[in-house]
Amino acid sequence: MPGAEAVLPFHTFLWKIASRCNINCSYCYIYNSQDSGWSKQPGFMSERVARQSAKRILEHCRRHEKDDVCITFHGGEPLLGGVEHLRMLSAVVREELRDRGIKVTLGMQSNGLLFTPEIGDVMLKEGICVGISTDGPPAVNDLYRVDHSGRGTGQALEEKIKLIISPRYKSIFSGFLCVINLKSDPVEIARYLFSPDSPIASDWPGVDFMLPHNNHSSRPIGKEMDVTIAPYGEWLVKVFDYWFHEARRGSIRIFNSLILSLLGAPSDVEAVGLGPVDLIVIESNGEIEGVDTLKSTFDGAPGLGCNVFTHDFDSVAAHRDVTRRQMGLGGLCQTCRDCALVNVCGGGYLPHRYSDQNGFDNPSVYCADLMLLINHIATNVVEQVLEVLPREVPPIAVRG
Repeated sequence: MPGAEAVLPFHTFLWKIASRCNINCSYCYIYNSQDSGWSKQPGFMSERVARQSAKRILEHCRRHEKDDVCITFHGGEPLLGGVEHLRMLSAVVREELRDRGIKVTLGMQSNGLLFTPEIGDVMLKEGICVGISTDGPPAVNDLYRVDHSGRGTGQALEEKIKLIISPRYKSIFSGFLCVINLKSDPVEIARYLFSPDSPIASDWPGVDFMLPHNNHSSRPIGKEMDVTIAPYGEWLVKVFDYWFHEARRGSIRIFNSLILSLLGAPSDVEAVGLGPVDLIVIESNGEIEGVDTLKSTFDGAPGLGCNVFTHDFDSVAAHRDVTRRQMGLGGLCQTCRDCALVNVCGGGYLPHRYSDQNGFDNPSVYCADLMLLINHIATNVVEQVLEVLPREVPPIAVRG
């Protein structure tokens, strides 16, 4: 086993607490893409798996003198197990980690449809924040986010969001995750999520706009014939202009990260920038996997051959498929290494670089979109800075 100094310790642990879902989004990278691993998983993470996962995290923290981690409950749909399952998992985290001096930021990504006051009260008690997945107003949401009978979920979700952002529960609401839909009006989507006139109006939430998990061998809608066009970049530019020039408040994660990268600071998301990745996934049976969105590339792509019962996290961190995500510039294809924007985009998200021919040795399938967006943001940020700078800068006084 490598020494503690030889590996980058993990900070974020994504627990797949449910491996089934109550809806059937047509673009889902787990159930409607390339990987079939979900079908071999138990429906829910057991207490035995959860407790062993927590013990491994504590072991990892002690070895690296860490006193804080982030655990995200994920799925499938993490609320599918109901309130008692959530209570059990929360108790395990409390007993094995929080009571032993580890500060745990607990989060959840959910489709929101199973949220109830009883579940909300458990989240309040245990300090679990929840992000909600939605593509926009019901008519837009229902294009892809449907139930197993093909019926739309948008109207029911809107009512659940109203409950989540109500005064009782708004402190646990961490924002929206929205997959970009080229059939939608980007400004309409932004106003639905942000505007005080929206039916889901709340304190300005954080929003993360996500590029669909496609690649060169399974191309995104709108780029099937030509990956050099930039419809997703154009869509995001319109959202950026609304956010930056009209709304002028709130947080959109992809824009924040690109601005940070343009200014030379580390990105706070894995999808852009050259920073090393410190996230790892634990499946419902205890298997440890790399980035779960790799399921969109080929069957078995996230697998590491590791399990919480047989492997500690230091040995996982030394796995070649994990260290590949931490190589920065050295892990990119030559085209990306030669690009002037590589320090900002970081080659794009790893799953988006895949092709059957070259593996991950490609630019992102969204390269043209990222280039358009980055250049647009750079121009606007520079102009904004110039507007607030004094026209004449006084000389710097130098003391001898």
